[in-house]
Amino acid sequence: MLRLRPEWRSPFIALPALAAGPVLLLAGVLDPSATALITGFGATAGAVRSMVILNRGVTEAWPDGLTNRLAGRQAEVTWERVVRLVVVPTVFGRLVQAEERDGARISLAAPRSGLIMRSPGFRDQLDELTRMPGGGREPVPVHTPEPAQAVVAYLVQTALALGFIGAIAIALLN
Repeated sequence: MLRLRPEWRSPFIALPALAAGPVLLLAGVLDPSATALITGFGATAGAVRSMVILNRGVTEAWPDGLTNRLAGRQAEVTWERVVRLVVVPTVFGRLVQAEERDGARISLAAPRSGLIMRSPGFRDQLDELTRMPGGGREPVPVHTPEPAQAVVAYLVQTALALGFIGAIAIALLN
């Protein structure tokens, strides 16, 4: 059995967002600002979800299949139903999804890699996960994003990060 949990360094990113979110909400209420309210709500909700995933999230791989718990939801899938593992660039980093034969995808709790704090073991965990199917099954193929997709994701991430920092600065300076 392989048991994977999200990277331990991720709270160093979620905790500041968890602290900044309520401050922005308060600033948006005291000096009415839709930008501060929306940014504060988004930062708080995102940080709370991240902390739940970090605390409760786990991916267990067995020779017969996967069990995954992500933010309170649990999913199970057998290796026969898994077509491939997909590395997905997101606004906050990279995550892995197990794609089933019917096209449905299950977002895994781990491996994950953050936007700012990259997980050095991401590739090693992914490689280990691909080799988990037992019973003479082939390793699970991995689909990684095209370079153009990765560049677009990083540009969007940068724009959002700068926008978030700008919203904090504007809310606090007003």
